[in-house]
Amino acid sequence: MTESLAHSWNRLMKWRSECFRRFGSIGNFPIKTPDDEISSFLQSNTKVLDIGAGVNKPFERIIRVVTPLYYCLDTDPDGVFDFRSFSEIPENLSFDLVIANQMLEHLTVQDAMDVVMSAFSKLSRSGKLVATVPNTAHPVRQRDISHITPWGANDLYSLLRFTGFEIDGISRYNKFPLTSDPLKRWVVETVCAEFRMDWCDSLMITGTKQIPADPVERI
Repeated sequence: MTESLAHSWNRLMKWRSECFRRFGSIGNFPIKTPDDEISSFLQSNTKVLDIGAGVNKPFERIIRVVTPLYYCLDTDPDGVFDFRSFSEIPENLSFDLVIANQMLEHLTVQDAMDVVMSAFSKLSRSGKLVATVPNTAHPVRQRDISHITPWGANDLYSLLRFTGFEIDGISRYNKFPLTSDPLKRWVVETVCAEFRMDWCDSLMITGTKQIPADPVERI
């Protein structure tokens, strides 16, 4: 049976503390867009796997502008995808970039671990993983019946560390910019600071596959 992140309490506490030491609290995270982050890793020969791509495949367009090597994986019966599971991916096919956009929150902790471990195994040497999840510090972002696991920044960090990734950065983003009205901005920023909330509705983390790497760090 695969060791569970939730039961690795000592390591989980260590990685949560490590996350805070490296990146601070939610208000310290820089604001970046997934489009810009993903585009920064693309070259003409970059092979990309989009996990949980969704029927609309929102990143396909920006990826294909740079590279034709775009593959998608999803279980949605209404969509057309290259793969329905990791087991369908040919053994000799690896990827330089794996995207997991707004899908880990729809899984149990164990299933999320399995997905990230599978992504790790299909990445080439020094390959990148970009994952996004709803921001647990946002006041209403978690109100979705299909959400199973809330991934705070420190636990998302721990998930990737547990599965063997080195963490490059954590950032946040929102579909809409913060209001430009000075009074409204002050109210929003004051309320967020007072109640440890954040106006950005999503988090983004980037990790790199290190070789050699042990999927479970020993202490």
